[in-house]
Amino acid sequence: PDSVESIGSYAFSGCTNLTSVTIGNSVTSIGSYAFSGCSSLTSIVIPDLVERIGSYAFKGCTNLTSVTIGNSVTSIGDYAFYNCTNLTSVTLGNSVTRIFSYAFNDCSSLTSVYYKGTATEWSDISINSYNTKLTDATRYYYSETEPTEEGNYWHYVDGVPTVW
Repeated sequence: PDSVESIGSYAFSGCTNLTSVTIGNSVTSIGSYAFSGCSSLTSIVIPDLVERIGSYAFKGCTNLTSVTIGNSVTSIGDYAFYNCTNLTSVTLGNSVTRIFSYAFNDCSSLTSVYYKGTATEWSDISINSYNTKLTDATRYYYSETEPTEEGNYWHYVDGVPTVW
C-alpha cells in the first residue's frame, strides 16, 4: 500500500512465482536483493519518490523485459539488474547521477534506453564498470513535442515510450 516507505533487503528475494509488483507511491528506497531471483517478474515500474535502488535488487530476474525508473532515483546499486537476460528496454529518469558497477551487466537483450533528460545530462552520469549493455544500447532523449533537429527522441503514447 501507499503507507509503505521502503522495501527492505531480501523482502521478496527468491519468489520465483511472483509475476507482477505494484510499488506504492510512498516508497523511497528499494533494498539490496529485494527482488533478486524473482524469475517470473516481467516488468517493473519504480515510482517517482524512490531515490535509491539497492545492490542486487533485481539480480536474476530473467523474465524481466522492461523497467521504468522514476524521476527521483539518484543511484542504481552494484548488480541491481545483473543477469536480467530478457530485459529489452529501460526508461530512466533524469535524476540519476550514478550507476554502480555491473548494474546492467549480462542484460544481453538490452537494446533501448529511454532517458528523460538531455544528451548533456546523460554525459554527466557517473556510469561505473561493466555497464556496456546499457551504454551500447540505442539511447533516446525525451521530447514533449516532435523535435525539429536530427537525433533519437521519444515521448509517451498512452503511457508507452514511443520513438518520434
